Amino acid sequence: MKENGRRALRGLAIFLSVVVYLAGLIYAGVRSYSLFAQTVDSGLLPLAVLGIVALEISALALPLAVHYWTAPGAQRLAALGFYLLDLTLIVANAILDAAHHSGTILPGFMAAYGAYAVPALPVAGMVGWALLWTLDPSSREALMTQIQKAAESVDISRMVEHTAEESALTLVGETLGRAPHRAELPAYRYNDESETVPDVLLAKREAMSVNKPSRKPARNGKRPEDAPKG
Repeated sequence: MKENGRRALRGLAIFLSVVVYLAGLIYAGVRSYSLFAQTVDSGLLPLAVLGIVALEISALALPLAVHYWTAPGAQRLAALGFYLLDLTLIVANAILDAAHHSGTILPGFMAAYGAYAVPALPVAGMVGWALLWTLDPSSREALMTQIQKAAESVDISRMVEHTAEESALTLVGETLGRAPHRAELPAYRYNDESETVPDVLLAKREAMSVNKPSRKPARNGKRPEDAPKG
């Protein structure tokens, strides 16, 4: 019994909250229509009503989107921010219309809002919904799928190899271009002494050959030092 009573009271609270919410939207819609009627030409007023309807429908759709559509993270935060902005604009329209009818002097920011923001309200609603569609994970997955298909149609590995080869060639070229030049040493060919051996060594070798004693044998086959003395 108690559980059934709680469910009935809960259903009644939800129903009354929906009634209050719809009543507020209807009131705000009337105020917005009156405000637009003062600022829009009579011939364009039927089309301008579409902007008012857009604001009212957004106020109905955004709570449902927050609970049943948006994903946790950026999309849900954007939906909550858009919802608060939509309610703020609706309230501002009602205050501005009431001030116009009562002749109340408006603050500077409210006058600027009436002059610059009110004409762009439908466009603001369009931008808000476009942002939610963009942040939808399913849309991002579709985009990633398209990117993956495009990548598969291109030979990425060959492009990477070609880029690596060009980078390696450039690095080697820069390294060789910056390397210090070695001083070239004279190449001596020792099998040709007259052309390659320095003059100092040649002179030394000639002096040694002149001072070297002769060791030629005597005619009789004896060495000179074996000959009899006296």
